[in-house]
Amino acid sequence: MAAGSGEARHPLTRGERVWLMVLYWGLVAACVLFTVVGWRLVRAQELPLRNARTVPATVIRVDVIAHKDPQGHTLEQPIVMYAYEVDGVRYSTDRVTLREASRAGRWAKDIASRFHAGDTVTAYYDPATPGSAFLVTERSWVIYAAFFVPLVLAILLCLLWPRVLGQATTG
Repeated sequence: MAAGSGEARHPLTRGERVWLMVLYWGLVAACVLFTVVGWRLVRAQELPLRNARTVPATVIRVDVIAHKDPQGHTLEQPIVMYAYEVDGVRYSTDRVTLREASRAGRWAKDIASRFHAGDTVTAYYDPATPGSAFLVTERSWVIYAAFFVPLVLAILLCLLWPRVLGQATTG
């Protein structure tokens, strides 16, 4: 009898053990899949930052644009129009961060306040696509969580499997 429960525990049947194994390892596989997706996101963020070259750029205009998200919350996006030259070709863009970003709160205004029309600033560009420069090398830490959380969960599930299997086969 199970201690204090008053009922006898019975080991799982073969069919129940198979379902347990399918569900458990399906969850592990899902965690591994999310880990792979997270790793791709990490690489998509890190490679352009690692390969970036610097170039002087001239700020043309600075603004902050407000818009609503699907839930009706107001988000703001910093807009900094700037021009720069790479290998004799002149480019202009308003891309501030590596990934287009809008956020609630003061973030957009704080970013925009760093720049003023006429300033010479440092822009970062990928030599393979020099027309898509950015000004702020800020990283999104959520992307790292999208990699590490499912990785840790998959490892823990793999380590716990012998214990789960042992409890499933004993009464």
